[in-house]
Amino acid sequence: MGTSLPKALQALHNSGGIYSGRCSVKPGKGWLAKVALRFASMPLGGDDIPVRLRIDQEGGTWFWTRDFDGHVTQSRLALDHQMGCVREQFGQISVWLKPVYANEQLEIQILRLSLLRIPCPKLLLPQSKTVEWQDEEGRFRFDVSARMPLIGALIRYQGWLTCDHVGTAFD
Repeated sequence: MGTSLPKALQALHNSGGIYSGRCSVKPGKGWLAKVALRFASMPLGGDDIPVRLRIDQEGGTWFWTRDFDGHVTQSRLALDHQMGCVREQFGQISVWLKPVYANEQLEIQILRLSLLRIPCPKLLLPQSKTVEWQDEEGRFRFDVSARMPLIGALIRYQGWLTCDHVGTAFD
């Protein structure tokens, strides 16, 4: 990530660490949305719940462990040099993401998705309205949402995080 990012975004995206805060999670409705969220091990929902994020790095791979009030979601991120973006893997789901920084916000676009290594057709590719920014208190803010054609809303979670510990060697 570039150095023009606000400090809260730079810290979270450029170094490992432990972060904590609060968020609200709204899962999509319908059985197809529930199946998709289960495959990605996403949280079930809640308002103003505690959230904790732990980021560890090994070589060129980042491991994100999100704890939404006891519901743990893990993912692995790495640069995909061939596609020029970040590949995030949640279990059997891989998502290729392109961050775009504009208007003091980082927007995350979904370029590609695969389930069980089978590419999702572009027509069915989820749309994301994911935005990250630094608020006036210096906190990392996030608003993550995804919807899929034929299914509708998959999930939306939004909230804030502050840094508890910077580094990649934790006890």
